[in-house]
Amino acid sequence: MLYHAAVPVGHDQGYDLELTAAADVDELIRLLYLDDAGTASIQRTEVDPVLDVQVHDRFGYLMYVGDQMYGYSVGDPDSPDLADLSEVGFPAGTGVPLERFRAALVEFITKDGALPSVVEWRPVEQFAGD
Repeated sequence: MLYHAAVPVGHDQGYDLELTAAADVDELIRLLYLDDAGTASIQRTEVDPVLDVQVHDRFGYLMYVGDQMYGYSVGDPDSPDLADLSEVGFPAGTGVPLERFRAALVEFITKDGALPSVVEWRPVEQFAGD
């Protein structure tokens, strides 16, 4: 089965990408760089893990929702929070360098939605009050 990324752009536009290879991930990242791109959700089916992702400046943000984890990537302490820019509300310190962000996306789509091991993770509740 294929993974799909739903990428909202603006208030009434968006893209649905099929993700099967690294080149598809590159296209997703290109779309996430659009000025009015929102948080993209990557998923195979309704019961499979979801990876919510966003790009801001030089950072990629990740949130994994599945049996293995409900949490955010642990990133650069200087990465800003995206509470006002994202419906996911990525906290400060969760943005990772784009090279690792890309590697995490490729790992997710090629390893059956397993929690990407190229980044560290913390449960959502550990970010409360940060």
